[in-house]
Amino acid sequence: MGISLPSNRDRTGTVCSGNSPGFGELPALWIAEWPGKAIRISLDNPDRLQDQKQHGFTSGRSCQTNLIDFFDWVTKIDTGGAVDIAYLDFSKAFDTVTHRRLINKLQSLSLDSNIVEWIRQWLSDRQQRVVVNGVYSAHGLVTSGVPQGSVLGPILFNIFVGDIAEGINGKVCLFADDTKICNRVDVPGGISQMTNDLGKLKKWSELWQLSFNVDKCKIMHLGRKNPRAEYRIFDTVLTSTSEEKDLGVIISEDLKVSSQCNRAAGNASRMLGCVGRGISSRKREVLMPLYRALVRPHLEYCVQYWRP
Repeated sequence: MGISLPSNRDRTGTVCSGNSPGFGELPALWIAEWPGKAIRISLDNPDRLQDQKQHGFTSGRSCQTNLIDFFDWVTKIDTGGAVDIAYLDFSKAFDTVTHRRLINKLQSLSLDSNIVEWIRQWLSDRQQRVVVNGVYSAHGLVTSGVPQGSVLGPILFNIFVGDIAEGINGKVCLFADDTKICNRVDVPGGISQMTNDLGKLKKWSELWQLSFNVDKCKIMHLGRKNPRAEYRIFDTVLTSTSEEKDLGVIISEDLKVSSQCNRAAGNASRMLGCVGRGISSRKREVLMPLYRALVRPHLEYCVQYWRP
């Protein structure tokens, strides 16, 4: 169990006026909201938005828009062609965002200097310790990670990974740290382009110290004439897969949805059985809210993608 202690707060959760210029004695949660709103206003402007490929923690976007956007491109190419998809996984992405590099990125966006300074103070001088069986370790300084469960955390993470797709030739989509990239590989130079794109992502991860969990990175080969090439990251051959769960939806290399349909129907059926066994009443006004809350979500999750 880890305990994290934020900086610049007293025991009541109030930001101390001596460390946060201009705010005085105000509730920490209230103050934590306004930098996030200010950054959103700035980044929601299309001229300032750094990355249109991010679907996580973004207004008007979701897992569903991610899947539709990505596979709309894939299916257009896959008709008579061959496509390789790389599913990439970062290792503890939210915990390894370095604060110094994050502040550099905020400054590069030309945000108001007061906002950047507030965020720098908010992140600095945080400490943590580990508790095992009531025994506490010494405090250690926290120099990386965006505070999860906070208002600002997701916004700061999106900013940090906002330039990951710069210079990439293939199709890229992100949902928070879940990243996938694809290229057509049945044309001259297609495999080389995919290899080069993966190399650029590797260099980005080294530069910004956000490491890939190579063992969880996968390659899916689509198309009958696919050469099924091997790809490497950090000299490790990426595992080939015929089926992958992408944002909760099962994707097969033949792009058929039978596995997803069976899974959705099975989960819904099991939940319906639990409701039937656990609720003695058979009144409509009792069962319908339970059905809508517990059963239908299994059948309707991203259904516009897999059963349009």
